[in-house]
Amino acid sequence: MTTSTTRRVSRRQFMAGTAGAALASNLAAPAILAQTRAPLRLGNLNSFTGAIAYAAENNLNGMNLYFDSVGGTIAGRKIEIIKEDDQFNPQIGLQKAKKLVESDKVDMIVGVQASNVALAVLNYAKQQKAFYVVSGAGTDAITWDRYPYLFRTSISAYQLSTPMANWVYDNLGKEIVTTASDYAGGRDVIAQFKGPYVAKGGKVLKEIWPPLGTTDFSPYLIDIKSINPPVTYDFMPGADAIRFIQQYTEFGLKEKIPLTGFTIIDSLTISALGKSALGVISATTYTDQVNNPESKKFVADYQTKFKALPDIFSDYGYVGARAVAEALQAIDGDAGNKDKLAEAIGEVQRAARAVAHGSGRAQPDPGHPPLPGDREGGQGHQQGAYDVQGSG
Repeated sequence: MTTSTTRRVSRRQFMAGTAGAALASNLAAPAILAQTRAPLRLGNLNSFTGAIAYAAENNLNGMNLYFDSVGGTIAGRKIEIIKEDDQFNPQIGLQKAKKLVESDKVDMIVGVQASNVALAVLNYAKQQKAFYVVSGAGTDAITWDRYPYLFRTSISAYQLSTPMANWVYDNLGKEIVTTASDYAGGRDVIAQFKGPYVAKGGKVLKEIWPPLGTTDFSPYLIDIKSINPPVTYDFMPGADAIRFIQQYTEFGLKEKIPLTGFTIIDSLTISALGKSALGVISATTYTDQVNNPESKKFVADYQTKFKALPDIFSDYGYVGARAVAEALQAIDGDAGNKDKLAEAIGEVQRAARAVAHGSGRAQPDPGHPPLPGDREGGQGHQQGAYDVQGSG
């Protein structure tokens, strides 16, 4: 069922932060626009049903939290969010993208967590010259695309899988079995892990590809047990990850074969897994335990509004909303001027990256463009990781 949500908020200045200050110094003051102060229409496309429904909802929650925090207008234009469910299905996602662009006349498409959907929508966006801000999907294919109105404010698979490959090789084992859901996101995560792992001298003994929605992982776990690798690297979205970790634990593998992964643990899967999460090592970019003032405020505000803790997906949405809002504010809300909007988002991202690098975050590898053409990035709260430990 299609739902629409209208956010009505009051105007405030966006230039107080570091990214805003950089924008003010790098962009010329916008001219008075000969345009109506009609609402800014954002088409939020995400997987609100299916295996990653919780991720989609949290992403949207993060967006709404930021827009509420600035009062909900940008340059005197009210923010209107039109919510569409892609059902984790590329064909449905494409249909919903067409509706948003051609019927709802949105100023941009935002969201999209599922990599397979993100790629399908990208091809359509290029045909329509639609503005497209990905605040979730990590497929590396987006990194290499040079479509001028495409931006990603979250991460690429490369940015987590590559450092994990190096760490796993140095600390856990020179041989490995990988397991990931058989779709674009899973394939990409493993490819971005395998490259640097093998380059260091590691050997991938087997790649295992369960289909999305697998409920019984026992055939794959029996295979892992018989191979007996020093370590595994794994990725499944949402409920698939919960079932995989539970069954991996029940098979008695975790005590013998460390389970590592790509965002396979977050604040929500921990609550579902309980003690089964103990011992899992998972790469991520944000947890609610990050100890800095910005994150503490984010957690407190999120809990107050949604009665739950934020996770990586909440952070994705918040950062995406901030990048969009600061860029639009800098150009007086002129979303129709796509070239100027693209330049403004680029300025936000460059300023945010400078702050992130200054605080000790990992720099991009010069041999691989995780931030191509200044079309990825955004200012988050700080990187984190889960190494779930405990007793009993």
